[in-house]
Amino acid sequence: MAQKKNEQRPKEGASVDDLGESKKVLAVDDDAVECELIGNLLEHKGYDVTACTDSHQAIDMIAAGEFDCILLDLHMNGLDGTELLPIIKHKFPELPVIIVSGFVDASNQRYYNSLGAFEVLGKPFSREHLLDALKRAVGVTETIPLVLDNLSLLDARDRVYRKLIVTALRRANWNQIKAAKLLGISRHCLMRWLKKLQITY
Repeated sequence: MAQKKNEQRPKEGASVDDLGESKKVLAVDDDAVECELIGNLLEHKGYDVTACTDSHQAIDMIAAGEFDCILLDLHMNGLDGTELLPIIKHKFPELPVIIVSGFVDASNQRYYNSLGAFEVLGKPFSREHLLDALKRAVGVTETIPLVLDNLSLLDARDRVYRKLIVTALRRANWNQIKAAKLLGISRHCLMRWLKKLQITY
């Protein structure tokens, strides 16, 4: 049985609301109590959360809901998360899926990443880890590592631009028009930087 959590959310600390719109999250877990706990936490932070406790309904709900991110448990009655994850990524390849389960550890995290999981969180997890992963998944924040081996401003600029451009291209599935929109520049400008930085793909 699926249930919508649409009660009024507190304004305090609603960091996602600062962007002007609530990000929509679908929590797929056959444990209704767990869905309630996650829902309360995320709604407190300004997310619009829908709970799905029947994994067989998840695909139809995703197709109808225009969600920004999926939180997916692994061990569920009926269709479990290991089966559901590849289906979601096949039908909705750009939709980030965060695995939230007590049955993951360092030994199998890479496996779920290979299936398309954006992030893998083992239970119990801290609220900070969940919120950080969710912010990165929905594009509120993203960590882009950068290593500098000198203090040249020009070299640093080129490295930063290269990281940003490649990250935007990846998120846009290598579509230049979408990537340019993410970067806030024209496609013509993006093509000039691709040539200047010798980025090929």
